[in-house]
Amino acid sequence: MTTQLAPQPVAASAVADTQACDRCGISGRYPGITFDASGVCDLCAMYEAKGQDILSYFGDVDAFVRLVRARAEERGSDYDCLLLYSGGKDSSYVLYRLIELGLRVRTFTFDNGFISKTALRNVDTITSDLGIQHVTATHADQNKVFLKSLQQHKSVCNGCFRSLLDLSTQHAHDLGIPTIVTGLSRGQIMDERLTWFHQQGIFDPAEIEPALKAGRSAYHQSGGAIGAEAVDSVEVVDYYRYSDVTKDGIRALLKSRSDLWSQPGDTGFCSSNCMINDAGVLVHTRERGFHNYEAPTRWEVRLGHLERTEADEELQEPAATPRVKKMLLQIGYPLPEAGTPVTPAEAPGAERTSVAPSAPQKREAALTPAQHEVLVQGAAEPGLQGRALLLEAADGADSGRVRRAALQLLLHHEALRLRFTPQNGVWRQYDAGVAGALPVLRLDLSAREPAQEAEALGTAVERLRSRLSLTDGPLLQIALVDRGPRPARLLLVVHELLADTASWRVLLRDLCTLWAAPEGRAQLPAAGSFLERAAALAGEPAAGGPELSGPADDAAADAEAPVRIRRRVGAPVSAAEVARALSQTLASLGDVAQIDVVDHTAGDGQDGIGRWTLTESVTSVPEPASDTASDTASETASDAKALIRYEHFGDLTGLLPPDAPLAVVEADGVDFTVLPSTGRDTVTVNGVVRDGILYLEWWSSPSRRNRLLAAALPERVARRLARSAEPGTR
Repeated sequence: MTTQLAPQPVAASAVADTQACDRCGISGRYPGITFDASGVCDLCAMYEAKGQDILSYFGDVDAFVRLVRARAEERGSDYDCLLLYSGGKDSSYVLYRLIELGLRVRTFTFDNGFISKTALRNVDTITSDLGIQHVTATHADQNKVFLKSLQQHKSVCNGCFRSLLDLSTQHAHDLGIPTIVTGLSRGQIMDERLTWFHQQGIFDPAEIEPALKAGRSAYHQSGGAIGAEAVDSVEVVDYYRYSDVTKDGIRALLKSRSDLWSQPGDTGFCSSNCMINDAGVLVHTRERGFHNYEAPTRWEVRLGHLERTEADEELQEPAATPRVKKMLLQIGYPLPEAGTPVTPAEAPGAERTSVAPSAPQKREAALTPAQHEVLVQGAAEPGLQGRALLLEAADGADSGRVRRAALQLLLHHEALRLRFTPQNGVWRQYDAGVAGALPVLRLDLSAREPAQEAEALGTAVERLRSRLSLTDGPLLQIALVDRGPRPARLLLVVHELLADTASWRVLLRDLCTLWAAPEGRAQLPAAGSFLERAAALAGEPAAGGPELSGPADDAAADAEAPVRIRRRVGAPVSAAEVARALSQTLASLGDVAQIDVVDHTAGDGQDGIGRWTLTESVTSVPEPASDTASDTASETASDAKALIRYEHFGDLTGLLPPDAPLAVVEADGVDFTVLPSTGRDTVTVNGVVRDGILYLEWWSSPSRRNRLLAAALPERVARRLARSAEPGTR
């Protein structure tokens, strides 16, 4: 007889932090996790060995209904239950199911001060439509609660849950409602309710239930906010303990109710209702060294409720956006630095006894002059310098196809893997490799009418830009836009430090090649090392590079829509022609100003991706004015001696190669020519050709905008261009 020897576990401290379980994907950074010789974590091994015992805790919906109704009948309550309703996807699904099951429901929302407006609108709309009695409660000192929660737990969720449970329990007790229903996922139930018992070898629900009830009583008593009578009179029941619905099932039901429920676009990937969640996740990830949703999300994978790739996407560290910084500032918690060292003492319960092995030597280089220029231009909000492009795939698209293409692009182009780090006041860049989740997400617009897509796409661009991070990544994001029966689309957002427009052509050329190839595998043209070329381009940059702090002011928030001028052109218009018209018009008004020109149509023929394009300075030369300007207009123009930056894009359809399987889509909210910082400190003019018409878009602060209009500068430039386009004048 042959004896099978079980693989011996390998302590987490003995593996690199980048190791992940081959099954569920849980990170080696998670405290106490171990892996066997085949790369499977101890939690997956436990589930494989004790799966039936673990699942015995869960029931079915019929058992849930019997339990809730029996308690209500015993108490003589007017309601069967009080649902904790946030307006997010999980609790909205539960509310619809409770009504379908014929239960008498009242809903309770805790507004912590950072709930998405869309989520709150969902609450009002759906409860009104269903005729549900509803109450929304707040906590007067919730910011203090958040601060204490961050200090003690490095998370905002602990403090928020305490306020929610205290307030809702007291409310249910006052109304005589015996049962509170939660929308905790099965992954959260496993992590927060059961894992401790399982680690002690306890799997019997009859043994677990009394211990959980005693623990809840002690939990509320430690806070002192409500009395024991209220706690004892109300039972908390998790709906998803009795429902085995998957995430896809939840999304399907909500899609059928899309006339009432909307997906919030201003929340993080781990919450569909709370905006401050991202701040808490950022703090926990940086100070504890692992994502605080790691354990429950990986349980969702083990239980078959979530795909591993989707879990990888949800567990990316949020970017330290100005919005996140503002929320932390509001509650008085300092933003932790990226790469803050984490020790077991800072993470209670961690079983590691030594630090992880040091990372391999990084290949790095100085920044190119063009990259320095981008940093200076976007120094106020460097994480938001992402250019967006929308493509349409007429032949269909699925997540697998997009992921395969994204992986091949990351492997092929070094620039797409870059990360940036300040060293003694100088920014340097290095190849971070392709470890971690692919930067591919899914945007479900299948239930939206075409006219409703613009707002959702604009929100998506904002969220994808907010996730960009120079130091931690990602710097490339691809969203698969599911439009139901309509052709699928790809939304690409790439940081300006990675690619100029010539690089975008290379990126799109290779994407099209991979898109058309069987299984996404194709031989791409050779791409040299960006870091080697950057190092050879120039010497080390001078010390004291641009400081990447938060916004200096709120000028961007006050920016108005651009001044748009359009003129039909009979022949291609060059960047030089528009720059000349700008210069001559300024001179005709008695103003001599420097114009910076960026020609995005130049630079064809490069083999790889990287940021090389520098601006070209053009100084206007005074000449006899062909336009008669009033004294007022001349004086106004002279007052506006601001640097003008002209960015020439030409025809955006030229970004794609001939016969491309993808097509550029022009859509409101997704404008390749506009960056978030446009018009902050300068007058920026974007020139783009669409269907033979040259569009000049003038972006500036409101005060400069008024000066431009007073001097009629945009119209004057357009007239000069129109005259130069006449036969014999070019």
